[in-house]
Amino acid sequence: MASGLGEVGKDALRGEALAPMARVVTIGDELLTGERVDGNAGWLARRLTDLGFRVTGLESAGDREEDIGEALSRAVSVADLVVVTGGLGPTLDDRTREGVARQWGLSLDESPALVEEMRARFRARGYHDLPAANRRVARVPQGAQVLPNPEGSSPGLWIELPPGATEPTPVILLPGVPREMEAIMAGAAGSAIAHGFQERLAPARSILVYTTGIPESVLAGRVEALVGDDLDVEVAYRPSLRGVEMRLSARGSGAEERLTRARSLLHDALGSHLYHAPSGNLAEAVGKALESRGLRVAVAESCTGGRVLGRLTDISGSSRWVVGGVVAYSNRIKEEWLKVPPALLEAQGAVSQGVVEEMAQGVRTRMGVEVGLAITGIAGPTGATPGKPVGTVWFGVSGPAGLHSERVRFGGGREEVRERAAQHGLHLILQAVSAP
Repeated sequence: MASGLGEVGKDALRGEALAPMARVVTIGDELLTGERVDGNAGWLARRLTDLGFRVTGLESAGDREEDIGEALSRAVSVADLVVVTGGLGPTLDDRTREGVARQWGLSLDESPALVEEMRARFRARGYHDLPAANRRVARVPQGAQVLPNPEGSSPGLWIELPPGATEPTPVILLPGVPREMEAIMAGAAGSAIAHGFQERLAPARSILVYTTGIPESVLAGRVEALVGDDLDVEVAYRPSLRGVEMRLSARGSGAEERLTRARSLLHDALGSHLYHAPSGNLAEAVGKALESRGLRVAVAESCTGGRVLGRLTDISGSSRWVVGGVVAYSNRIKEEWLKVPPALLEAQGAVSQGVVEEMAQGVRTRMGVEVGLAITGIAGPTGATPGKPVGTVWFGVSGPAGLHSERVRFGGGREEVRERAAQHGLHLILQAVSAP
């Protein structure tokens, strides 16, 4: 997708930019039809940002030479660096080289060195002859430099466009296979970028901050009041069903100190909504908190169907602080295994405060642990009753600090309710374990 800069040229934007501007162009009909999710664009955007570029746009183009040439022409007009991925393979739908040559009237010349390199690669794999189709990847646009590909046969290319311009824009052409693209960026392309932009790059320093249990709009209000213009820290939000991830970035002198100060301010302002886990997984933070206090946990789940236990045991070493759990979908299991009184189930129903509290205490007692979590609710789309709409979930935690229960109403469909409920259950364990 284009960035919407229209016909504004890069010279007009440079004065406002804090860093050299880059654009990413990904090639392939499959990206435009939705057959394949474009992961390359995101990877390149993160990589370029880490190197110190300001990524101003991402665009996808189909396999037609005209479309490729026009997309690159737009990118060259507004960026200091353009990185293209895809369309460099041996098949007829790989037309990136041809698109470049067509757009700027360049010749495509076969590189004898690349042909011989491919022959050697095929011989090493047991093939006597080089397939004719593979010679396509040895065609190099006039004026381009070859960037070696340590993971495959299709090399990357560095070319400056438009040809003959006073200040042409470097364009890097990369294969679309992720491991090949990443290897070239880590090697020859990265070195070329460092050499060409060494005096202009000031890599951004960034940290990731993870939150849960607070809406993005509320979070943004608190954060921006703390780390806005005064600290000169940029904040980007990425919400999901599990919470909101924030990326804090800073450039220039004192960047590390400003980020440290921002993290400290956020810790004070967000309290229990903020958690620390290098992986971003709340279950990791729960595990560290349990282990550091010498506590163990067990869970009794109804509507979440074992998701909490699954996420806890996904963490390596979780056997030190997870004892087990039970998926108590039926009332019979709640009664016989968790010792929920039948009269209570009859009077309040399975989705109720009394029942979830009995479940939490029951699983804690039966499994001999210090912390017991219970969840029961209506994930939908069926099962709602008067006063208990779809999305109603009761939580209970029995721990060293006593018994706590609460009701939450989640929006969305069945999958969203279950995922949000599992996340909230983990958050309640963390709160219970972290309480003074």
